[in-house]
Amino acid sequence: MDVLRIEQLKKYYEGKQQTVKAVDAINLTVKKGEFLAIVGASGSGKTTLLNLIGGLDFPTGGKVHLNQTDIYQLNETDRTIFRRRNIGFIFQNYNLVNVLDAWDNIVLPIELDGRKVDKKYVEGIVHTLKLNERMSHLPGELSGGQQQRVAIARALASNPAIILADEPTGNLDSKNSEEVIHLLKKTIKQYNQTLLLITHEERIAQEADRVIRLRDGKIIEERDLT
Repeated sequence: MDVLRIEQLKKYYEGKQQTVKAVDAINLTVKKGEFLAIVGASGSGKTTLLNLIGGLDFPTGGKVHLNQTDIYQLNETDRTIFRRRNIGFIFQNYNLVNVLDAWDNIVLPIELDGRKVDKKYVEGIVHTLKLNERMSHLPGELSGGQQQRVAIARALASNPAIILADEPTGNLDSKNSEEVIHLLKKTIKQYNQTLLLITHEERIAQEADRVIRLRDGKIIEERDLT
């Protein structure tokens, strides 16, 4: 089953000399439970594409269907609610709240949405990510790798339709990077989650089920690694 379907998606910026086509008429489908890596040089359109899929930016044209909902047919308020309930985000800089401990950071999006936290489910994620002993720690008391694992747990905790990860290992050394990707891959398989991950590292991309390469806002290559 396709959890994501993108049709002729575009994001253009009008410059003084020319139009910059950050995302240029992309078509893409992603199946439930798939791990898709998006690679490309700086300026190729990777982050813009991810932001459009996540409803964080507005397209020049085209459609993004997530769980059969065209997210850009929703008004801004409804799109914010839909995003909170259906999309988990993992950022390069972790985006944790410094005054909240690890547990409260993980469950914060669920509580902000007014929903009850499934404590058993979240505790299972915490255990899988090897964070049991760190739940009462503030972000400043955690290593970079531990902070990113908390961010992964937060993205998984609300059981979203899809997880979007923007260079999740960009601030980590090679050892922590390898561990984070291993645990991320393990958790998405265990909880049957769908993951779109941006990376500039080929070794990380090779962990995915499928890789697409962007250049100048277009898909120029697609490889199935399964």
